[in-house]
Amino acid sequence: MADLIKNARFLLLLCVIAIVVTTSGCTTGTTGTTTGGPGLVIETFQPSLANIDSGENVGLQLEVRNMGGYNGQLGNGVPAIAEVMSIDPTEWMISPSTVVDLGALLIPDPDSQTPGGLGKANWQLIAPPLKRGNTKPYEIRARVYYPYEDNVRKSVWFVTAEELRRIVQSGDALASEAQTQSAGPLTVTVNTGTFVKAQEFKDSHFQLQIKIDNTGGGQVRGKDYPVAISVEWPQWVMPVGGYCPAQTQWIIPLYNDVPAGLPQPAGTFVTLWNGRSTDVTCEFSILEPPSSRTSGEFKIHLGYIYSIDEVTQITVKGTEEI
Repeated sequence: MADLIKNARFLLLLCVIAIVVTTSGCTTGTTGTTTGGPGLVIETFQPSLANIDSGENVGLQLEVRNMGGYNGQLGNGVPAIAEVMSIDPTEWMISPSTVVDLGALLIPDPDSQTPGGLGKANWQLIAPPLKRGNTKPYEIRARVYYPYEDNVRKSVWFVTAEELRRIVQSGDALASEAQTQSAGPLTVTVNTGTFVKAQEFKDSHFQLQIKIDNTGGGQVRGKDYPVAISVEWPQWVMPVGGYCPAQTQWIIPLYNDVPAGLPQPAGTFVTLWNGRSTDVTCEFSILEPPSSRTSGEFKIHLGYIYSIDEVTQITVKGTEEI
């Protein structure tokens, strides 16, 4: 009986520990959760005081970390810029500036257990005048802008002419492996479609289907949400019509909603519908099958400017005799 009671107490202790671990995760900022997806995330955005008098000084702290898989064009980190907004700078005194450079943030290094680079901004605010006896809550928003790139690889098994002929005649698809993708706020799904039925492979073609979804909790910046895209394909295929994907546009995106100083993507672009997603396709024909079953890789590269937001609140109590 004593052993049973001892075991029961041990199991109860384990349950309590499990509940504590489950409910005491990292909660930062004013929302209690980390903002953003893979890429840059806002870990902290909070005032030094939540309730102040009119004319009083208050600090505002922002911390941003690179949690993704892109290390910048030169491999020395992702440049990021923060902006404090949704309060009137003619009412509030804001220093040093509404826009702050966060520097270049490196990706995490699992081998050395080094976390991703941390960028910090600290603003000093002076609350606006307010009549004594009145209180007013102010919602303050921080927005972080950064350029990002995603790389996706999709391996497909290319087969001999005899096996390919059977696949084409039955309208089947080439076998493929699971794709790999660097961590970023856009998610890319790549599928290989079935062949159009034909007697010979030279008379048929198949599609490479690419779906891009905004899953990072933020927004692709620029007019019509532009995303630069390029595709590399194996030597045994050629895009029908010479274009891949067919939906790309040769445009110079407008980034009027982005602070100056960030590098802008270049190339051919697709646009996200309502900033959420888009589907593009490439049609390929087989030039010449390999002499033996061989794996070939399709490589998809995306480039864009992204932003994430976090909100906090300060309540001002009036002290002026107005």
